[in-house]
Amino acid sequence: MTTRPTPDQNVPYSQVWSAEPGIDLFGRGAELVRASLEAGQYAALYSIGTTFPGYLESFGDRRRIDGSEIWTDLVPNGSGNGGAGPWTTRYHIADLTETPTEITAEVCDDEDKTTSVTRSEQSWVGFSWVVSLRNTGDTPGLPGIPDTSPETSDPRARRVPDWNVFDSWRITQLRTGGRDRNTAAPACTDWWLQRYPGSTTVDGYVHIPAGTVTPGLPVAQQYPEWIGPAQPQ
Repeated sequence: MTTRPTPDQNVPYSQVWSAEPGIDLFGRGAELVRASLEAGQYAALYSIGTTFPGYLESFGDRRRIDGSEIWTDLVPNGSGNGGAGPWTTRYHIADLTETPTEITAEVCDDEDKTTSVTRSEQSWVGFSWVVSLRNTGDTPGLPGIPDTSPETSDPRARRVPDWNVFDSWRITQLRTGGRDRNTAAPACTDWWLQRYPGSTTVDGYVHIPAGTVTPGLPVAQQYPEWIGPAQPQ
C-alpha cells in the first residue's frame, strides 16, 4: 500500500474567493472550480504528490496533457517550480455555467503582496482563467461544509483537504486566457477596475499607470476554508 505524502498545512499564502451576484460560492460547481485552481497552485509551489487528493487522477492520462488546455505549470512532476511566499491571491468567479455533467467557469485573479510595490512603468494586473470539468459519474455529488465566517478560521478547517473534492469529476480545461484567449470577461474588467479605479483597459485587461503605489497588506484569512465533506468518508 502506497502512503500519500503529508501536505504542508501551514502554507504562508492564502486564497480569498468572491463571485458575481447569482453565483453560489458554496455550490458544487464553484467548489470544483475553487479546488482546481487551489490544488494547481499548491502542486506548482510544493508537489503533485502532496496537493489535494484526487487532483492528479482528475487529469486521467497525464501523457495527453496539452498546454493549450491545461497549463502544465500546474501539474509538475517534481517538487514544484518555485517557492511559496506571503501573499494573498484573490480569485473572482466572473461566470459559471453548470449542469450535472459539465462545468465551465471564467475566473480572474489578482495578488496582494505584504510589502508595497511602486509601478515603474504601466503594467497590467491579474490573470483570466478558464476552468472546465466533466463528470464521469451518475451524480454531481454534494458540496462540502460551507464556510460561514470570512473573518475567522474554523477549527475543523484544513488548507489541503483530506478528502477527494473532485470525486468523479475530471478537469478538461485549466489555463490562463479565459474562454476568449485574447479578451478578459467583462465582469473581470469591472472587478479589476473596482480594485484599481482610474486605470486603463486593453482587451478587458486593466493596466495600472506608472508610478502607482500598491500598498502592502497582511496575508488575509483563507476564504472559503476546506472544513469537511458533505458526508463522512
